[in-house]
Amino acid sequence: MLTALQIIIIVILALMTLTTIGSFFKLERFGINFYPFGVMFRTELFNKILSKLGEKLKKFWQILYRIGQVLTGLITFALVVYFLVNPFLILFNAHGALGMQLLIPGITVDFQTSLLFILPIILVIIPHELGHAVMAKREGIELKSSGIFLFFILFGAFVELVNESLAKATKKSRIKVLLNGSALNAIMSVLFVGLYLLTPAIISAGYYEANGVIVTKVYEEFPADISNLVTGDVIQEMGIFNESTNKIEYMKIRDNQDYNVFVHQNVNATLLYLSLLDGRNVSLVPTQIDPSSQTVNSEKIYLGITIYNYLPPKANWLSLWFPYYWSLEVIYCLNLSIMAVFMNMLPLVITDGDKILQEYLNVKGDEANPQHKKILNTLRIFFICIIVLNLVLSMVKF
Repeated sequence: MLTALQIIIIVILALMTLTTIGSFFKLERFGINFYPFGVMFRTELFNKILSKLGEKLKKFWQILYRIGQVLTGLITFALVVYFLVNPFLILFNAHGALGMQLLIPGITVDFQTSLLFILPIILVIIPHELGHAVMAKREGIELKSSGIFLFFILFGAFVELVNESLAKATKKSRIKVLLNGSALNAIMSVLFVGLYLLTPAIISAGYYEANGVIVTKVYEEFPADISNLVTGDVIQEMGIFNESTNKIEYMKIRDNQDYNVFVHQNVNATLLYLSLLDGRNVSLVPTQIDPSSQTVNSEKIYLGITIYNYLPPKANWLSLWFPYYWSLEVIYCLNLSIMAVFMNMLPLVITDGDKILQEYLNVKGDEANPQHKKILNTLRIFFICIIVLNLVLSMVKF
């Protein structure tokens, strides 16, 4: 199996090879532009579609914008406050501390897990760019092109506006265009909250109540791995040997909560017995090393697995993995939508929030007010420091 480093090197070499091929055949005339570590596909094909969307249901788009504008403000304000407080929560190990992590396939997350982010990223990117394009059309700003790009291991979509048309637009129109991308992301986040709340009802249509826990991941060289547990095994009972009765006493494991109660109550256990759905009985020696952080926790024992509630399907054709992946995708979509609003509204040089702030401060070209430039740069540095501080403390603590 290829290592993460080998995969990264292969990706880099492949992109560099494509760049050479693209330059040789002059593929830029077809809207395909290659760069040392990426490729961009430009097209005018979707412009007509985006323009029609902007022309139709104008009142509907206006209502969406108003709602999204309020939601964007609330999300941004709430998360700015939280990330100002979060470093102190992390430093003092306080309840509610949140760890931030960059999503880098093969480095911070394994490649299999990173595949689960493809759909959520698409469901963040498309509404964002659609919001820009629709509002541009409503404000009379022409679309130049639209398309998708791949930069190393990151991908996304974009909408290009005609600079001359954008320059002629009013400040209010430009701000609307810039803000509407995050406004639609904010509305999508509310939809995902609704979907999250409806998840139990959706899943219950095809699945019975929890009757065990399914192993979703096995850490190498940890007790479960040594005892040959594999992904997909379902634990239904866990037990310890009682010397007074000379018997193994089992506890029924119906869900995650039962599992957590067992591992906390039997923190001094030196040998555990597991009864699996397929009839196997497994014994293993637990550890107090947390496999995710590689730190010792004397208040809990670990098997070296991650788990999710096992919900028996009501029909044979239903996958036992559907509840797990459905729940993950909804959570990822919700989190990424909220973070897209937050990060894009901060003045971080390349974000829409930075451009909106420039519009408000009239920071344009060399004739800009030096005081306004100073305010803009101060805010840029401040928020970059806040994000970096949260990231660094998260990596140290978590």
